[in-house]
Amino acid sequence: MSPIRRFLLHALVAALCCLVPHGGAKNVPSVPADAFPLTLIHINDLHARFDETNQKSAGCTDPKVCIAGIARVYHTIKRLKQEYKAKNPLYLNAGDNFQGTLWYNLLRWNVTAHLIKQLPPDAMTLGNHEFDHSPKGLAPYLAELEKLHIPTIVANLEMNGEPELKKSSIGRSVVLDLGGRKVGVIGALYDQTHLKAQTGKVTLTNSIDAVRKEAEKLKKTKVDIIVVLSHCGLDVDKQLAEAAGDLLDVIVGGHTHSLLLDKDANVPYDAKYDTIEGDYPIVVEKSNKHKVVITVTGHQCRVLITQARSFGKYVGRLTVYFDQRGEVASWEGHPIYMSHAVVQDPDVLRALAPWREEVKRLGTQVIGSSEVFLDRESCRWCECTLGDLVADAFADKYTSNSLKPIAIVQAGNFRNPIGKGDITNGLAIEAAPYGSSVDMVRLSGYDLWRAIEHSFTLDDEYRWNTMQVSGLKVVADLSGQPYQRVRSIDVIDAKGTKTPLDRKQTYSVVAPSYLADGKDGFEMMKHGKDRVKGPLDSEVLIAYVRKQRKITESMFREQRVVLEHHTNGTCSWSMDTERFKAQ
Repeated sequence: MSPIRRFLLHALVAALCCLVPHGGAKNVPSVPADAFPLTLIHINDLHARFDETNQKSAGCTDPKVCIAGIARVYHTIKRLKQEYKAKNPLYLNAGDNFQGTLWYNLLRWNVTAHLIKQLPPDAMTLGNHEFDHSPKGLAPYLAELEKLHIPTIVANLEMNGEPELKKSSIGRSVVLDLGGRKVGVIGALYDQTHLKAQTGKVTLTNSIDAVRKEAEKLKKTKVDIIVVLSHCGLDVDKQLAEAAGDLLDVIVGGHTHSLLLDKDANVPYDAKYDTIEGDYPIVVEKSNKHKVVITVTGHQCRVLITQARSFGKYVGRLTVYFDQRGEVASWEGHPIYMSHAVVQDPDVLRALAPWREEVKRLGTQVIGSSEVFLDRESCRWCECTLGDLVADAFADKYTSNSLKPIAIVQAGNFRNPIGKGDITNGLAIEAAPYGSSVDMVRLSGYDLWRAIEHSFTLDDEYRWNTMQVSGLKVVADLSGQPYQRVRSIDVIDAKGTKTPLDRKQTYSVVAPSYLADGKDGFEMMKHGKDRVKGPLDSEVLIAYVRKQRKITESMFREQRVVLEHHTNGTCSWSMDTERFKAQ
């Protein structure tokens, strides 16, 4: 090929690459001889998976096949820090360490802070779940981390005089000296966190605007490299790279639990349960005020985006090489799967032991009993006993002499059934472990009807999301067209009197925050007004079981959701103890 043709080809490739995000593993530029290396070691969305798990990230019962766990994660991070000692290792935690297992539900910030301190990150941002128990539940956690001078950074967080956090030193960024270079790390949190958690007076501004503003500030202080530590999600991270990419180098992400891995990479990963959402890293060409920066020499200005799934299943390791201009020149790395073969750090195992015993002690405490098998398997397709119980618990939380609210719970809220016999703290939490708050809104009858209609449509996995209800009786004809299947809805008052739902009237409706936020396609739920945030779903269920003491068959005698022309063949109505039988 002639030099002129080679020149033109390189120019064309450079121009095309600058128009769209592209995979990181293919055609990675070679490493310049004088390049500066920075090794990013990162985790995100641990969600209290401190102990080993199975492949589904639930509790592991067979020690021969357990994976993940913080002892494997920390062993790997220590190994990487030593292995890449000459390449300026930087260990980052992208938030959501709270919530997701009995460890957090029972021991809260205490165990989380203790275990994070076993291997302090160089910088950490907050996730939305760090606010699940309000700023009051976050403040002591931050205080513990500050004892070890762990920088917690969120550029788009405004305190607004929140009294619980007045002693907390949450910064917008931190500047670290690595190998003679100034590396700035900017934190960012999903700016709709107030809809997902109890943020008190704290507000979150636009994450993209806040990061850009902080990056401009750092550039004025001669910071060489800027890394964003983001708990905003992969889509927002891509938008951030495009909107502020002229100032940024790498975005280390979280929130969406995204596995990034080159599809042709020859490294282990859990192909059965983990879906690859993009290359590791995703590469976005920088822009400067909407003008794409293109050079013919191959020195395009790039932003790299990483994320390492969730639940301690992977540790991300990305080594980035910067040229003398401080621009990304090359890169290599991949997420490391925490398989059973990965060694567990013995010091961390010793640190886990007393907490594990406490989780076992508290988790096995009996809070009540059940004469009924509380079924979860049929919840997607019809009314289920676990759904009835949880809906009743949610309604009871807000019931008073002057109010008997309706409660609705989407079927996807449930995870494990509860068998006949004693009910423990652990069983109740594992039945509804997702950490939604139990909120109440004022919702129109029209939107309530539409929400129930939506629950009888198939999702992207060809499942229904049948609404479990309290204070309602629903009749649906499943032979009808989508959104035309509900035949009638009656509202049941405190005396048991049924009145047809008035679509023009407004009702007090209790729902998990996930549903109230309009997730799973329940967009109409966003129309709810006067929202009251409540405690976590598992807490409400535990309190209700304690109050009832014994769950009896009499609580489930009247059918609440009547399905005509049920063609799925999963459920049928029965008045025996279990009530629903697979056909």
